Amino acid sequence: MLISFAYSGAHIRNMAFYSFPLRMLRLVRDAERAGRAIMPLQQAVWRLTGELGAWLGVDAGTLRLGGRADVVVVDPTALDDRLDAYHEAPMEGLDLMRMVNRSDGAVRAVLVNGRVAFRDGAFAGGLGRERGFGAFLPVTAATR
Repeated sequence: MLISFAYSGAHIRNMAFYSFPLRMLRLVRDAERAGRAIMPLQQAVWRLTGELGAWLGVDAGTLRLGGRADVVVVDPTALDDRLDAYHEAPMEGLDLMRMVNRSDGAVRAVLVNGRVAFRDGAFAGGLGRERGFGAFLPVTAATR
Protein backbone atom coordinates (compact mmCIF):
# COMPACT_ATOMS: atom_id res chain seq x y z
CA MET A 1 0.00 0.00 0.00
CA LEU A 2 1.25 3.48 -0.86
CA ILE A 3 0.85 6.07 1.85
CA SER A 4 0.13 9.54 0.52
CA PHE A 5 -2.54 12.17 0.06
CA ALA A 6 -5.85 11.18 1.60
CA TYR A 7 -8.84 12.02 -0.56
CA SER A 8 -11.22 11.77 2.34
CA GLY A 9 -14.48 12.62 0.68
CA ALA A 10 -16.23 12.56 -2.62
CA HIS A 11 -17.44 16.12 -2.30
CA ILE A 12 -15.65 19.43 -2.58
CA ARG A 13 -16.62 20.38 0.97
CA ASN A 14 -14.73 17.41 2.41
CA MET A 15 -11.75 17.36 0.05
CA ALA A 16 -8.50 16.78 1.93
CA PHE A 17 -10.06 16.94 5.36
CA TYR A 18 -7.52 14.52 6.77
CA SER A 19 -3.81 15.14 7.08
CA PHE A 20 -2.76 11.54 6.65
CA PRO A 21 1.03 12.06 6.54
CA LEU A 22 1.11 14.05 9.78
CA ARG A 23 -1.28 11.65 11.47
CA MET A 24 0.86 8.71 10.35
CA LEU A 25 3.96 10.29 11.86
CA ARG A 26 2.05 10.83 15.11
CA LEU A 27 0.76 7.25 15.10
CA VAL A 28 4.25 5.81 14.55
CA ARG A 29 5.79 8.07 17.21
CA ASP A 30 3.05 7.33 19.77
CA ALA A 31 3.20 3.58 19.15
CA GLU A 32 6.96 3.65 19.69
CA ARG A 33 6.53 5.63 22.93
CA ALA A 34 3.98 3.08 24.15
CA GLY A 35 6.38 0.19 23.49
CA ARG A 36 4.34 -1.10 20.51
CA ALA A 37 6.48 0.13 17.62
CA ILE A 38 4.92 -0.22 14.18
CA MET A 39 8.09 0.80 12.33
CA PRO A 40 11.02 3.12 13.03
CA LEU A 41 10.16 6.80 12.55
CA GLN A 42 12.77 7.15 9.81
CA GLN A 43 11.04 4.35 7.88
CA ALA A 44 7.71 6.18 8.22
CA VAL A 45 9.31 9.32 6.79
CA TRP A 46 10.72 7.28 3.89
CA ARG A 47 7.30 5.68 3.27
CA LEU A 48 5.82 9.19 2.96
CA THR A 49 8.59 10.56 0.74
CA GLY A 50 11.20 8.37 -0.96
CA GLU A 51 8.97 5.36 -1.46
CA LEU A 52 6.36 7.48 -3.26
CA GLY A 53 8.91 9.16 -5.52
CA ALA A 54 10.46 5.81 -6.44
CA TRP A 55 7.12 4.10 -7.08
CA LEU A 56 5.81 7.00 -9.15
CA GLY A 57 9.11 7.26 -11.02
CA VAL A 58 9.68 10.94 -10.31
CA ASP A 59 12.80 12.70 -9.09
CA ALA A 60 11.37 13.55 -5.68
CA GLY A 61 11.24 12.22 -2.16
CA THR A 62 14.92 12.03 -1.33
CA LEU A 63 17.57 14.54 -0.27
CA ARG A 64 20.80 14.30 -2.21
CA LEU A 65 23.46 16.56 -3.65
CA GLY A 66 22.21 18.04 -6.90
CA GLY A 67 18.63 16.86 -6.35
CA ARG A 68 15.45 18.85 -5.90
CA ALA A 69 15.22 20.65 -2.59
CA ASP A 70 11.63 19.90 -1.60
CA VAL A 71 11.57 19.77 2.18
CA VAL A 72 8.93 19.85 4.91
CA VAL A 73 10.14 20.74 8.41
CA VAL A 74 7.90 19.10 11.02
CA ASP A 75 7.92 19.86 14.74
CA PRO A 76 7.24 16.45 16.33
CA THR A 77 6.11 18.07 19.59
CA ALA A 78 3.17 19.62 17.70
CA LEU A 79 1.88 16.27 16.43
CA ASP A 80 -0.94 16.31 18.96
CA ASP A 81 -4.72 16.72 19.27
CA ARG A 82 -4.62 19.84 17.08
CA LEU A 83 -4.41 17.48 14.10
CA ASP A 84 -7.87 16.15 14.98
CA ALA A 85 -9.65 19.49 15.44
CA TYR A 86 -12.49 20.48 13.12
CA HIS A 87 -12.07 23.68 11.09
CA GLU A 88 -13.92 25.43 8.28
CA ALA A 89 -12.64 28.05 5.86
CA PRO A 90 -14.16 29.96 2.95
CA MET A 91 -13.44 28.57 -0.48
CA GLU A 92 -11.89 31.33 -2.57
CA GLY A 93 -14.07 32.39 -5.49
CA LEU A 94 -17.13 30.49 -4.26
CA ASP A 95 -19.80 31.24 -1.72
CA LEU A 96 -19.01 28.06 0.14
CA MET A 97 -17.41 26.98 3.39
CA ARG A 98 -15.32 23.82 3.30
CA MET A 99 -13.79 21.59 5.92
CA VAL A 100 -10.04 22.05 6.11
CA ASN A 101 -7.25 20.36 7.94
CA ARG A 102 -4.97 22.42 10.09
CA SER A 103 -1.50 21.60 11.29
CA ASP A 104 -1.05 24.61 13.54
CA GLY A 105 2.56 24.45 14.64
CA ALA A 106 3.28 20.98 13.24
CA VAL A 107 4.56 22.14 9.86
CA ARG A 108 7.16 24.80 10.57
CA ALA A 109 8.40 25.31 7.00
CA VAL A 110 8.03 24.03 3.45
CA LEU A 111 10.65 24.48 0.76
CA VAL A 112 9.74 23.79 -2.85
CA ASN A 113 12.62 23.54 -5.26
CA GLY A 114 14.80 25.22 -2.64
CA ARG A 115 12.49 28.22 -2.17
CA VAL A 116 10.69 28.85 1.10
CA ALA A 117 6.99 28.46 0.27
CA PHE A 118 5.71 28.41 3.88
CA ARG A 119 7.29 29.37 7.18
CA ASP A 120 5.95 29.88 10.70
CA GLY A 121 2.28 29.88 9.66
CA ALA A 122 2.55 32.12 6.59
CA PHE A 123 2.81 31.43 2.86
CA ALA A 124 5.49 33.16 0.79
CA GLY A 125 4.21 36.25 -1.01
CA GLY A 126 5.08 34.95 -4.47
CA LEU A 127 3.70 31.44 -4.01
CA GLY A 128 1.31 30.70 -6.85
CA ARG A 129 2.30 33.86 -8.71
CA GLU A 130 6.05 33.57 -9.32
CA ARG A 131 8.04 30.96 -11.20
CA GLY A 132 10.54 28.77 -9.44
CA PHE A 133 8.49 27.23 -6.66
CA GLY A 134 7.94 24.02 -8.54
CA ALA A 135 7.93 22.25 -11.86
CA PHE A 136 6.32 19.28 -13.52
CA LEU A 137 8.29 16.16 -12.66
CA PRO A 138 8.83 13.91 -15.67
CA VAL A 139 8.30 10.19 -15.21
CA THR A 140 11.44 8.11 -15.57
CA ALA A 141 11.75 5.47 -18.29
CA ALA A 142 11.51 2.70 -15.66
CA THR A 143 7.85 3.46 -14.98
CA ARG A 144 6.58 3.91 -18.51
